[in-house]
Amino acid sequence: MLWLAQATTRPASAAPVPEPKALSQRIDSEVEALWKRDNIKPAALSSDAEFVRRVYLDTLGVPPTGAQADAFLRDLSKDKRATLIETLLADPRFGQHLADLWMPILRERGNDLGELGVSAGDVMAAWLADQFNADVPFNQTITALVTAEGPISKNPASAYYALMGFPAPVPDAAGLTLKNFAGMQLQCAQCHDHPYETAWKQSTFRGVASFFTPIEVTADFYTQPIDPTLVTKDPLPRDMLQAYLKTPGIDADAINRVNDLLTYDAPQFPGDTPVKSRDGASWRRLMASWLTSTRNRTAMQYQVNRFWSFLFGSGLVNAVDDFNSLNTPSHPALLDALADDYAANGFRIKRLYRTILNSRTWQLSSAGVDPKALPWHFAASRPRPLTPEQFFGALFNMVEGQGFIKAFSRQTLNTYQKLSQFAALLELQRKQGQEPENAPKFNLALLQVYEKRLEAMGPLWQIRRGLSAQYAQLSSDDERVQSESLTGSVDQALTILNGEVTRRLGGSLNGSLVYAIMRDHEDAPHRISALFLAVLSRKPTEAEYTRLRAIVEDAANANEAYEDLFFALISTTEFATNH
Repeated sequence: MLWLAQATTRPASAAPVPEPKALSQRIDSEVEALWKRDNIKPAALSSDAEFVRRVYLDTLGVPPTGAQADAFLRDLSKDKRATLIETLLADPRFGQHLADLWMPILRERGNDLGELGVSAGDVMAAWLADQFNADVPFNQTITALVTAEGPISKNPASAYYALMGFPAPVPDAAGLTLKNFAGMQLQCAQCHDHPYETAWKQSTFRGVASFFTPIEVTADFYTQPIDPTLVTKDPLPRDMLQAYLKTPGIDADAINRVNDLLTYDAPQFPGDTPVKSRDGASWRRLMASWLTSTRNRTAMQYQVNRFWSFLFGSGLVNAVDDFNSLNTPSHPALLDALADDYAANGFRIKRLYRTILNSRTWQLSSAGVDPKALPWHFAASRPRPLTPEQFFGALFNMVEGQGFIKAFSRQTLNTYQKLSQFAALLELQRKQGQEPENAPKFNLALLQVYEKRLEAMGPLWQIRRGLSAQYAQLSSDDERVQSESLTGSVDQALTILNGEVTRRLGGSLNGSLVYAIMRDHEDAPHRISALFLAVLSRKPTEAEYTRLRAIVEDAANANEAYEDLFFALISTTEFATNH
């Protein structure tokens, strides 16, 4: 088909590569070639302490516990890094972390449908986590999202469109889908021809957006919880739509919807001929096939570039999701090799992660950076601020038992849990003959479906996501754009230094980290070391140990001294960054 030819530079390799070790070496050789070309001295290999903290954060979204870090540092096995990578890729938190990274991409923070958006997002995040943990080929995940149909209670992938609004705006659905899954910023051509991509004209955008015209998102807002449902309808005749616009009293939303149907009614891939079929249900299937075709080089390269950026903080192409003729890759041969391997081996994300994590390039230290090196040289590990989910994951990972978690479960209840409690209260009032006027109707069976879906998340992940949503709002700007990381705003700093989580952790009462360390270790050397391992995943240096031992041993109140040390450590850049 012509649309495939327009998306390809050369066919992807058809021969699967049995093991990714050779590709790990290819990463290193391609990166090293640029070091030699530009006379860049790379950093040394990361220390075990650097490696263990970074690999946990990059795979599970949390640092190791103090005990896990200590065990790795004591391990003398030559292959302990590769062994740990395999262990972490099999951990269910791997999928949760990737879901946390993808959800703000698929639905920007703050772009929620009120509380519904938070819970619908959680349902979709839980589904994504299952996809990543089962190592479902990513092309199948993309296809499931792009072609989603039905209610989100039965098909969580439908939340992808439902979270865009009621009804899902056609231009947004088109622009976001191409950007999210193919790295093409075609939405610029919605209002005018693209300023420098001469082939991307307004007509190009109209053709691509037309694939999404048949989407309709409906919901019964009179019964709680609502169950946004995605349906596909065949396009209506133009004369019928034009006649409808003349209907007296038609509201603005209906006018916008009809204008979308009239504007975007001829699906066409860039550079291809229009789709002849008027079967609306087939249009998104064609779009999914285009996005996931192994001959679509741009899409393949973008997808591996996106995952590469998760592990390095920047891509081989930057901006990560803006592939165009002027935005060339820093390592084109490497990008080709990664895309070829990804396409030839079934779009497997765990294979891609295994390949990158075992490379020397990813395992470089963040210390000893050559001042001539730019980020795209990948000559050292680039420190990255923790995401909100990583930040709270790091804090909650310091405690043992369920008591600490239960303290935060109530304040981070999802919408469905709140509705369930409200429904139970109304049922009790009905039995007592005290039902309030205009009480909402509840679909109790549907509530149970949602609660069962979210139970699989486990309380800790739900709490982390709830606290992260609250935390991200603290750095929102005038346009309500929320932060993806620790930005250092005053409100965020106060949350770190005086927030409820850190106050509970840093206190010396039963259940806190300081309490556990004071209980389990009898002297200052072991207590200081345990605190460093729990917070920073490393032992103190000799200079740190000498200074801190003098402080804690001279303190009038030992508990308070260790509380102060805890707050000092979590206030460091070392704790706040992934490096």
